[in-house]
Amino acid sequence: MKIEEKPHQVKKFYLLEYFYVLLKSIEKNYRWEDIFETFKELKSNFLLGESKYKRLKIDKQNRAGKRIQRTLYTFMQVLSEAIDYGLISEHKKEKSYQLTSEGQELLLKYEKGHLFDFNKALFMKMENRFYAFHQIINFCYEANKKKGGLLVFPGYTPIGLGFEKSKIKTSGDIEHYLKTLQRKLEDDIKEHLNRWMDLTGQRGMLIKNLIESGLLPGSVSEKFDPDKYNSIIIRIRKFWLGEFLKKIYGYKYSYSSFDIWTYRGKQIGVIHATEFYPGFSGKIIYPTSVITNNKSSLDFEKMFSYSNGDYLYIHSPSWEDEKNREKFVDSLLDAYFNLKKASRSYYINLADTRELVCYNMKISQHLFNSFLEKAYFLNLKGQLKVKISLEADKLPQETGALYLKRDPVMVDGKYRNIIAIDVSKRR
Repeated sequence: MKIEEKPHQVKKFYLLEYFYVLLKSIEKNYRWEDIFETFKELKSNFLLGESKYKRLKIDKQNRAGKRIQRTLYTFMQVLSEAIDYGLISEHKKEKSYQLTSEGQELLLKYEKGHLFDFNKALFMKMENRFYAFHQIINFCYEANKKKGGLLVFPGYTPIGLGFEKSKIKTSGDIEHYLKTLQRKLEDDIKEHLNRWMDLTGQRGMLIKNLIESGLLPGSVSEKFDPDKYNSIIIRIRKFWLGEFLKKIYGYKYSYSSFDIWTYRGKQIGVIHATEFYPGFSGKIIYPTSVITNNKSSLDFEKMFSYSNGDYLYIHSPSWEDEKNREKFVDSLLDAYFNLKKASRSYYINLADTRELVCYNMKISQHLFNSFLEKAYFLNLKGQLKVKISLEADKLPQETGALYLKRDPVMVDGKYRNIIAIDVSKRR
């Protein structure tokens, strides 16, 4: 049977915890108004934002102005999707809602701490409804067959390419930046995609768009409005994101739906997406799963069976296999020393280490955290060939940052964000 893929029909929110917040709100209430009030409260308590990042502080102004409208929009999106999945029954005349047996079961999974099972159950609902992961995983592999579905979306800022904001004043300055950016993008395409492309035409189109939209003057010597600087840079970034997705990779749906599905896939563990890969400025995406018509696959766990005979497998190597344990520790060592070259400190960033290991082993963040904890316990027992130290430096909540943009690493019930490895303690 042919699969009808519908990734463009996704609702507009990223974080899967919104489903729990909604289900919990309906467990406590049945009237629309009361459900929404509880939803707002729980959303704030769980520090959920409208973007793909979590907030770091409870927003006391959440009930005022535009923010309440954004919360209402998100609420309606989550509610609509939950109804589609059969988690909630709707009584339109009374404007009331209640949990179905499936909704109650899903709520229980979360409250028992079975987060992977909660996400997996949602994954099954999503894939039965949209077949979006079937589409996007196959798309990744097709777009870059030689590198296992790796997609790169460079995001070089002017300062990152040596252009100081204070010296960018004219239309000609922006064009100079765009020429440098073009060369850098062409280099990235050659390095990561094994393709050569001349982006001169796209650069010309971008400049024309900036002039026609009133952001840049037509003369290269004329100064632009400095208040429009941020708008210009944002427009440039969005243009190249769209060009990479549509023209270079050939994605036929919107960037918005692509972005939402990749970050939902990251939470489930079938796709990895990051904007913080060490040594690369921009976003990288790659599958941590495969779609095949084979009925079994070594080191892979079956997640979904399709009516056309395909199966979706998530890469899930077992810690019990000694080869996997050795590969993880070796990957951890390689990542640590690669990062330590650019650092004067014995301790380095654990999240950066995780990025390198996940890419090397093509595993999810969830599996990395699980393997690291197991390795750390072996380390404490003196059963590891190296000595690992994990500590907490200043946590995001202790900084002035607004959003938690990188998922933390929890080991032995504590958040850790720096790591040190001593190879002199090899046993």
